[in-house]
Amino acid sequence: MDNAVILVEVAEDHGLGRTDCLRDTGIDPILLETPGAEIPASQEISLARNIVTALGDEYGLGIEAGTRTRITTLGIFALAVMSSPTQRAAIEVAMRYFSLMTSFARAWHRYEGDEMLLYLDDRDVPREVRGFLLERDVSALLTNWLLVFGAPPPVKRAEIAAGLRERIRPALEDFAIPNSEGVGPHLAVFDTTQIDGPMPHASPLTALLFDERCAELLERRGMRQGVAGAVRQILMHRMNGRITQQDVAATMHMSLRTMRRRLADEGTSYRRLCAQTFGSLAEELLSTGLTVEDVAYRMGYSGAPSFSNAFKQWRGISPGRFAREAGARAR
Repeated sequence: MDNAVILVEVAEDHGLGRTDCLRDTGIDPILLETPGAEIPASQEISLARNIVTALGDEYGLGIEAGTRTRITTLGIFALAVMSSPTQRAAIEVAMRYFSLMTSFARAWHRYEGDEMLLYLDDRDVPREVRGFLLERDVSALLTNWLLVFGAPPPVKRAEIAAGLRERIRPALEDFAIPNSEGVGPHLAVFDTTQIDGPMPHASPLTALLFDERCAELLERRGMRQGVAGAVRQILMHRMNGRITQQDVAATMHMSLRTMRRRLADEGTSYRRLCAQTFGSLAEELLSTGLTVEDVAYRMGYSGAPSFSNAFKQWRGISPGRFAREAGARAR
């Protein structure tokens, strides 16, 4: 939610009101004032789209948002990175839990001699907000590297793809980073000769604890963030309409193939999300004492037989048996 708050603050500084920022995003304004609140990726992208559309996709707007982004707002993730024993260890933590950060792109890295090659693939980010969000991501990375490591990022060169170099050039030149057009994905090459040096706030045992907490957080958020979170939200809102995979992908402005690939990258699938989402909801309804017929009706099924077949696929037992066992546990 901190990311959304920053986007709204930047927009307001440029004359765009909060109501216009949040229009049709599904974001409750109260959440902007609620510590620890979370929103799915689809809502944050809708927010970014409103801002970009209203302000004319102004160059530098994303950079402004990125410079306001602080790793300390990322809670356990920030502590895991900052308490790492070495720079290399901190980088590995950051990459392992990259989805806990601000970006909607995919990132990976590899080492070659005394260099680390960091790749960022944002081809699946909606075109109308791609430049704005890349500005934010790059600016946030450079700003927070300085805060975490106590020195400017040792980037030897950068390649920016998709005709976005001119947008990113100011952020790179602020750190004297040579840059050029690339064929994609975006690439930053880091000097790693000092990568095994100690971190300013190193605490290995603390880092291990926070690393475990990050893993727990990633698992807990798996159904609420990223493409998986967006799919789950759509399934919940459109349940009675018997929505198809194609409908879900279109709602997120993705091709079906892209949606399936992004879900696979997040370790899940459309079928698994349906089973988790509908199975959990059905269990909650059955646990309240509703009959199988009532639950089938509420979930949009034509009758108890079709719902029962679906429930067996989700949970491996009949809904009637689950209801009886749930009732017995409640007594």
